[in-house]
Amino acid sequence: MLNRRRHPRLPVIKDIAREVAISTEKSSFPGIIINLSASGMSLLSYSNIPEKVEVCLALDIPTISTKQIYGKIIRVKSKSIMWEIGILFTEIDTLDSKKINRVAVEFTDCDNKIALGAQDVCKKECSYYFLCNKKQKIK
Repeated sequence: MLNRRRHPRLPVIKDIAREVAISTEKSSFPGIIINLSASGMSLLSYSNIPEKVEVCLALDIPTISTKQIYGKIIRVKSKSIMWEIGILFTEIDTLDSKKINRVAVEFTDCDNKIALGAQDVCKKECSYYFLCNKKQKIK
């Protein structure tokens, strides 16, 4: 299957479920981040926000604190009483984009090494270290 994503995704809800406030021109709504990349994110919300609405947010996750990020809702999917919302970032600081990408790449590298049976995959210098709760994490 062809991967159309420009950047690797970090599955935030898997290890570090985080809430984020998303602002639109008319209101603000909370969401739980499902996954995150340097070019967008997916989140769960009780609010049904229509596609093409422009949004603004800032992330405050350990090792990923950002300036204001602007985006556009590109996908809305009903999930029982919640909505899964896909946001494409339209304006993000270059350093923030690089931070997010580095964490996603190091998370993916770690998972790949674990899947291949490597024993010494964890390093405290890893940008995902403070978010990690994998059993391989060194203390």
